[in-house]
Amino acid sequence: MTIARTEKTARLKIGAHLAGAAFFMMATSSGAFAADSKTAPATGPDQTAVSMEPQNTSATYGDWVLRCSRGADATLPRVCEVVQSFQIQGQQGLFAQMAIGRVDTKSPLKVTVVMQPNVSFPSDIKLGVDDKDTQPVVLTWLRCLPGGCFADADLKDDQLKRWKDQSGNGVLNFKDGAGKEIPLPFSFRGLPQALDALAKTT
Repeated sequence: MTIARTEKTARLKIGAHLAGAAFFMMATSSGAFAADSKTAPATGPDQTAVSMEPQNTSATYGDWVLRCSRGADATLPRVCEVVQSFQIQGQQGLFAQMAIGRVDTKSPLKVTVVMQPNVSFPSDIKLGVDDKDTQPVVLTWLRCLPGGCFADADLKDDQLKRWKDQSGNGVLNFKDGAGKEIPLPFSFRGLPQALDALAKTT
């Protein structure tokens, strides 16, 4: 199975971590969700005001994308994260996504992985700086939904510094539904710059 990173506009929103439940939302910019140009705009005094601030923004740093999203309520803070996506060559749709971000300024930095629901339980995900890493970041599976299975872990300061010092490829290891250990390469290229930009959004 050959995995390729992709910059499709798909998002894993860490901000959906509510009430201790590991629930994340994925969205795409597919044309299927485009507004019908024949639909008349809302009119009348109840029309919701549109903020001058964009609801969604993105910026690419190497193999990572910084995404920020703000709901229709402009008084709420933005939710930002840096994301790397994976796609199986020759197949459509994302296979997995990895995101780093915070729920709010008081919450710890988290790394989250979502992938297609073909994983073994009990098991976990290990994120290593290479295939010989003896101190990988270990992510715990939280739940599986029709859209994917979700795992996360706090990203400690020493782990974050170690990742930012890397320049090659890391390895994401997980067990598929048949119990087979699967290594997926991921890239550290652009991660330091993306994380520095993420820090400025809070």
